[in-house]
Amino acid sequence: MNAGTPRAAAARGGGRWLVTRTRRPDAVADLYCFVHAGGSPGEYVRFGDELPELQVYGVQLPGRAARRAEPAVTGMPELVDAVVEALDPQRPFAFLGHSLGGLVAFEVTRALRDRGRELPRRLYLSSSPPPPHTRGTTVVHTLPDEELLAEIERRWGELPAPVHADATLRAMVLEVFRADLALFETYRYEPGPPLEIPVSVFAGDQERTTLNIENWQAHTTGPFDVTHLPGGHFYFRDPEQRRELLARVRESMTAPPGAAGTAETTAVVAEAVTGLARAGGYHLLTLAAGTPQALDDATGRMRDHLAGAGPAPAAAGVEEGAVLPYRRFAVGETHQALASALAKSAAPAPKADGPRVAFVFPGQGSQYARMGLRLAQDLPLFGAEFDACLTLLEKETGHDLRPVLEAAAGDGLQQTGVAQPALFALEYALARTWQRLGVRPAAMIGHSLGEYVAATLAGVMPVREALGFVDLRARLMQRAPTGAMLAVPLPEEQLAPYLAQGADLATVNAPASCVLAGTEETIARVQDMLTAAGTPGRRLRVSHAFHSRLMDGCVDQLREAAARIGLRPPTERFVSGVTGTWITAEQATDPDYWARHLRQPVRFSDAVGTVLAEAPDVVLETGPGPALTGLVKRRPDLPPHTLALSSLPHPGGRTPEPAGLLATLGTLWTAGARVDWQALCEEHAPVVPLAA
Repeated sequence: MNAGTPRAAAARGGGRWLVTRTRRPDAVADLYCFVHAGGSPGEYVRFGDELPELQVYGVQLPGRAARRAEPAVTGMPELVDAVVEALDPQRPFAFLGHSLGGLVAFEVTRALRDRGRELPRRLYLSSSPPPPHTRGTTVVHTLPDEELLAEIERRWGELPAPVHADATLRAMVLEVFRADLALFETYRYEPGPPLEIPVSVFAGDQERTTLNIENWQAHTTGPFDVTHLPGGHFYFRDPEQRRELLARVRESMTAPPGAAGTAETTAVVAEAVTGLARAGGYHLLTLAAGTPQALDDATGRMRDHLAGAGPAPAAAGVEEGAVLPYRRFAVGETHQALASALAKSAAPAPKADGPRVAFVFPGQGSQYARMGLRLAQDLPLFGAEFDACLTLLEKETGHDLRPVLEAAAGDGLQQTGVAQPALFALEYALARTWQRLGVRPAAMIGHSLGEYVAATLAGVMPVREALGFVDLRARLMQRAPTGAMLAVPLPEEQLAPYLAQGADLATVNAPASCVLAGTEETIARVQDMLTAAGTPGRRLRVSHAFHSRLMDGCVDQLREAAARIGLRPPTERFVSGVTGTWITAEQATDPDYWARHLRQPVRFSDAVGTVLAEAPDVVLETGPGPALTGLVKRRPDLPPHTLALSSLPHPGGRTPEPAGLLATLGTLWTAGARVDWQALCEEHAPVVPLAA
C-alpha cells in the first residue's frame, strides 16, 4: 500500500475518519472508539446513548461503509500515521479499542507521544491481546474465501444469515475482514518506552486464560486496572455487561482528573491563579500572583505538578488572574513542554493598567503559502472571521481565493492581483480576532495595502466595499507596466542623485532604509551607481514598480471607485502612510486620497515615529509574520518599555501559527491586557482543571 494515500486522506479532513451520532458541544470529554476486525464504528458510536456526558466518535477506516470506494489500509504504520493526522481533539479525550482496535489505539497513542502531541487521558483496551504476539504458522488473510469465512466463524462466532445468503454482501464482508486480518498479521511490535498514562483493560471471562490481558501492564508506568466481565469476545453485546463497561468509562472520564495526560487548566496555587487556553494542540498556561514571591512559589509548584511530582492544584476561574499584577506564561503541547517553558520564563514588572496597543498592518511581500490556514483550523474564532472575509470577497468580486491559499507551493500568492486581497482578508480577520479577545488598538498604522485594513477598522469604508476596492486596486496594479524595486540602505536626504536618474521614492521604511522604484533599466543603472559608491542595494522580488510613476494609469479608475464607496470620517485613530501623521477626516473622506495612495511614497518610518512619540506599551504587527516587527525593534526612538510583537511567527521558522499567536497573547496578558478568555475558548471545550 502507498503510505501517502491514507495520510493524504486524513489531511483532507477528519470528517471521513471520525463519525458520530450526536454532536455534543458541551461534553466534558471525547471518547474515540477503534473497532474490531471486520467491524464498523456504528456499534461503538451507539455507546454515546449511554454516555451523555461524552462526545463519542468511531474511527471509520477506509474500504467500508461510506468509505467503501477507498482502498483499505493493510499496514499498521500507514494506518497510525493517517489516524494521527486526522485527530485534532479540542478537549480532554480518551481511546477505547476492542480486539484489533485495541492494538491500533495503543500504537496511535505511542505515535502521539513520540511526536510530542497531547495524549489521551486514559486508554481503554477491550479483549485485545497485548504485544508482542506469538503467531502460528497459518496466515489467515491469504486464505480462499470459503476457508477465510470458516476461520472467521471459528474464532468469533457465526456471521449473520444475510452474509451467507447474499454473495455480494459476503464478498464485501470478507474483503473487510481480509484487510483487517492483514493489518494484524503483518503488525510487528517495535519495543519502546512504556506509556505514562492510565490504562484500563477489559475482557470477557471466557478469554481469561487465552488473552493474558494482564500483560498490558508492562506497557505503561501509569495506573493500571483489569476487569473481567461475564461473556466471550463480544461480552459488551450483552446489555448488562455493556452498561458495566460504560459505567467504568463514565466514572473515570467525568471524575476530577487524576493521573491523566492533558494540560487544560484553571487552578489556584497559594496566592496565585493559573489558567489555560488553547488553539488546536497548543496550550497557553498562565500564572498570576499578588507578589513576586508568590509567583515564584506558584511557578515551582506548577512545574512539579506538570512533571508528575506534585498534586493538582484546586480549581478556580481563570478570570481571577486578571486582578493580580505579577504574571508568567508558557506555551506548549505537553506537560513537559509547558514545564520547560515555565522554567525559562521570567516575571515582568507589575502593571496597574492594561497596555496601550498600536496595530501595524503590513503590505504586499509579507504573504506566504497557506498563510492563516493552520490558525483557521485550530482557532475557530479566527477561522470564522477569515472565512467571512473570503466569502464577502467572493460575493463582491466573484474571486474565490481559497484554492490559491490552499495550494502548497503558494505560487499564486506571488501575483499582485491575488496577494493583496488575500493579505487584506487575513489582516482584517486577525485584527477582529484580537478585538474579540479584548485587545483593542489605541492607534493603527498601515504599510501601503495595510492602510486599507486600518481604515476599514476605523469605519472609513465598510468591509465589503473595502474588499472590492482592494481587489480592483490589485488588478489594476497587476496590469500596469512592469518595473523593478530596490531597497537602499540610505536616508531619504541622500537619494537625490538616484532620483535624478528617473527612479521614484517608493517607501521610507526606517530612518536609513528606503526603497526606489522605476523601470528595469532605471533601477539597474541606480544599482550600479550604489554599488560603485559602496552602498549596494537589494532587489525586491516584485514584478512591478509600486508607488512610482508607472502606477499613474491606475489613478483615475481608483478615484471613480473610491467616490462610489461613501467614505466616512474615522472613528478610530490611524496614521496616514502618505503624510506620516494622523489622518484627518478630510483626507479619509477624499476619494482622491485613496486613488493617489498607490502613487505616493509610503512614509512608514514617519508613521511609526508618530505613534512611538506617544510611547505605546505594545506595537503589534497584525499580519502574516514579523515583516515589520524587526524594523520597529531597530528604531532609535523606540521607548525602553515598548514591546514590538508579531501576531504570527516567521513562516520559515519552526513555530506553528497557533503556537505563535498564543505566545503573543501570553505576552500581552503579562503586559496587563485583560483577555476575554471565554471568547478564545467558546468554540472549544470549557476550561477545566489541570490533570494531576
